[in-house]
Amino acid sequence: MGTYFEAGIGRSFRGQGIDMGRRAASQALSQLEKYRPSLAIVFACPELDLDAIQKGILETIGDCPLIGTSTAGEIANGLITRGVVVTVIASPHLKVSVGMGTGVSKNFENAVNEALAQAKASKYFNPTHPLHQMLHISTSKRPRVSPVLAIMFSAGATKSRFCLTHDIHTMLRKGSANRIPIFGGSSGDYFRFEATYQMANQHLSNDSVVLAFIESDILFGLGMAHGFSPTTKRALITKASGHIVYELDNRPAADVCSELLGVPRGQLGNDAIWFSRYPFGTTDLYGNSILQVPEQVLDDGSIKFGPIMKTDQVITLMNGTKDDMRDAGLSAYNKAILQGGLKKPALALMFSCALRMRLMGKDRRSEINSVLRKTKVPVAGFYTFGEQGITDDCLPIYANQSVSTLVFSDELNPVATMIHKGKDIYFTFASQLNRKISQIKAITRINQILEDQTVVESLLAMLSKELPMVLQWADGAFYFPSKTADTYILMGASDRRKFPEKIIPHETGSRYTCIGLDIHCKHFGLMVLKQKDNELVPDDEDMLFAETVAKLVAGSLHKIDLDRGLEAKMQHFEIFNQLGKELSHSIATTVQFQKLVEHIRCILKFSFVSLWLVDPTHQILVKEAVDADPDVIFTGDKRENDERITKWQLTHCRLLSVADTEDKSNPVNLLHPFPFQFISLPVFYKGALRGILNVYSFIKSNSFFEHVRLYDDENVGFLESLAAHISVLIGNRFIQKDTTLFKEINHRVKNNLQNIASLLRMQIRRLDRVSPEQALSDSISRIMSIAVVHENLSHGEIGMVNVGQLIASISQFSVTGNSEEPIITLDISGVPIMIPSKEATSLALVVNELIQNALRHGILPQGRGKLSITISQTNGFISVIVHNDGPGISSDFDIEKRSNLGLTIVRTLVQNELKGSFTLVNSEGTVATVTFPFPETYVHA
Repeated sequence: MGTYFEAGIGRSFRGQGIDMGRRAASQALSQLEKYRPSLAIVFACPELDLDAIQKGILETIGDCPLIGTSTAGEIANGLITRGVVVTVIASPHLKVSVGMGTGVSKNFENAVNEALAQAKASKYFNPTHPLHQMLHISTSKRPRVSPVLAIMFSAGATKSRFCLTHDIHTMLRKGSANRIPIFGGSSGDYFRFEATYQMANQHLSNDSVVLAFIESDILFGLGMAHGFSPTTKRALITKASGHIVYELDNRPAADVCSELLGVPRGQLGNDAIWFSRYPFGTTDLYGNSILQVPEQVLDDGSIKFGPIMKTDQVITLMNGTKDDMRDAGLSAYNKAILQGGLKKPALALMFSCALRMRLMGKDRRSEINSVLRKTKVPVAGFYTFGEQGITDDCLPIYANQSVSTLVFSDELNPVATMIHKGKDIYFTFASQLNRKISQIKAITRINQILEDQTVVESLLAMLSKELPMVLQWADGAFYFPSKTADTYILMGASDRRKFPEKIIPHETGSRYTCIGLDIHCKHFGLMVLKQKDNELVPDDEDMLFAETVAKLVAGSLHKIDLDRGLEAKMQHFEIFNQLGKELSHSIATTVQFQKLVEHIRCILKFSFVSLWLVDPTHQILVKEAVDADPDVIFTGDKRENDERITKWQLTHCRLLSVADTEDKSNPVNLLHPFPFQFISLPVFYKGALRGILNVYSFIKSNSFFEHVRLYDDENVGFLESLAAHISVLIGNRFIQKDTTLFKEINHRVKNNLQNIASLLRMQIRRLDRVSPEQALSDSISRIMSIAVVHENLSHGEIGMVNVGQLIASISQFSVTGNSEEPIITLDISGVPIMIPSKEATSLALVVNELIQNALRHGILPQGRGKLSITISQTNGFISVIVHNDGPGISSDFDIEKRSNLGLTIVRTLVQNELKGSFTLVNSEGTVATVTFPFPETYVHA
């Protein structure tokens, strides 16, 4: 039993794959007496069911980190073949993490970075990181490597893929500034060169790099040897690129190689196995000989090597005997003992080149047996397709045809312990410092957003996107109170799929963290956080920072609310100021209301506003003024719902808001969809309903407090005050009515007497064409038409006449006043329309002439008939159609050439006074149509 370190080696040769894995892992674990395993290393024959073996091992070792490789031969206290070996190391003084990077053949750099990231070792392989200086250990006698170690397995060469282990090793070596030892080997497959495999935890791949990164307080040492010695035969590489040497001594590489080996070029082998008998070597800066084994002679006379070759490098032909190669294993072990200063070696991991096993032939077991016999230390490992270790000067190196050994000792490294404690302190301080810097930067970004955004919707959208970066452990969302108690509505989220549309805080349990947006005794809503997958539970500092963010957001909302309140007060003041101006100006009452409605909508930013007046004489509703946002088309369903709300108000006479439409005991039947919140207010004058004010605001799903902003107490109070002032305007209208009506009637009498005089003069000029009785009858009819206008003008709205009532009175008079009393069916239909008295007088004369003409030429000759009059309004035009079912006009009738006084009056009034058009056609009788333009602002229905 070890004091600080334990190891176990298990092996299995036969059985089902999963059973082999379980058996080998169980043997290894049975040798541990004190500690839980820190790392399991697997060496397995590629011809076995590696997936099943891996599952069996994982079932047995539990959550222990695992790496593994396929081999060209396994080592478990001796050479075995076509088996599986599991080696476990265990110590509380080892900290191990593993990683796998896939797709080596496509992009080995990405694969290495992926493996480092998974092993949480990326920072150690960054040449600018201060850890390299911190982890460098030296004594007065000789340099030592750092107390961290990387064990690496990578895909070996196959028929279809080059081996990139040297490239991977070079990347890691440079990244660590040569200060972290890299121990490993290329995966093998018993020289089949078909596929090699790598394992990391539950993952198995045939094109990957796997890493076990070990931070160790346990003493360990590494050594490498090969048993070959340099000869006097050497050549200079004069042209090389990557793994390929094109020229030696400025000649084709294959020609020079054949001369150095003393064989004809045609007899040069074409694989690494052949060249293993004649390896080359290079000498590093410290005089160490490193084997460089050719792998293949290419068709152009160049030679491919396993490692990366450099121009101007000297290669030397190496020579070695079987005895020298046998002793290399023990030499590598002794170097590891010396390099680590080890006194209690407990485990040796030996990674030996598969080519050495081929060269040793029948003596291939002697290398391992020599180590076992002389060291009495358990040995595990495998035969590789390329080895990684360190030189005698403790520099990481990649080699071929060598043996690399790692020895763990059952003793602590006090310097390493100190280094690791210092590193932990450094990391703790650096982490806290970086955390504070990150929080300060986050606060700065949030403050910038809060400063730039004054619209709550935009503010929440930007803050929601920022939350996952500010609070890296969580996704975030903002909720505002709804109309339902204790229920909040989602206003913005970093990912809306992760948050419900409504939330009740006390029912969320542990799924969400709710932080109130509270400040100055005012509650604005909630900031809701949801922990991200695979993120650690937030600590107290995380929660404190989250609460700080919530306070900042609440402060910004409070400021916006205060600004909005101030803005609302200024808007109210501006509207009352405008109302005072309108009251003080002597302008038309209709214009007064229209301008006031425009100001209300523009200043308060409503979608549209309508003001209806109640005509107490006719008991009808008149849309006095309406104004809509340019983006809102006030037609169709919007107009219909406005009328429905107004009619509801006419019956109930009380404040109505959108919330009341949800009250099923008193519903307002609206057309849907109707995406507006609204308030409808009755306007009373002296206790009687004289008007209705409707204001509408478009509902935005993410608007700020949209459920209370329009009809909260303050806004309702202001609108009620506004309605009271509007009632004064309405009252002024009725106070002014008598005076205005007198002036209007006096003006109209004067004008109409002039019209009567003009009509009589026209009649006098045509006395030779009609009888005196007919002339007097026509004149009386025209005068009575004007009288009807005066009769209608004395009732209802000032200066306005109801077209339907006007035409009904004229028709009734014309039909009943005819002495011949034909049997007539009279039908008047159409929408109610109000028009000014000036146009009403002209229209009355026109309609009178058309009715008289229909009676005289269409119905009287037959003694019976039907007379229909239709009134309509479309696209700003009013049409009056007079239709009789008489014989119709003759085919040669030309209205422009007829000198009939009635038709002359019609043409003149329609064209000059009404600015319209007049047509007379046959269609099951005679159809006379008068059409004239009329702005919608004068239409009251």
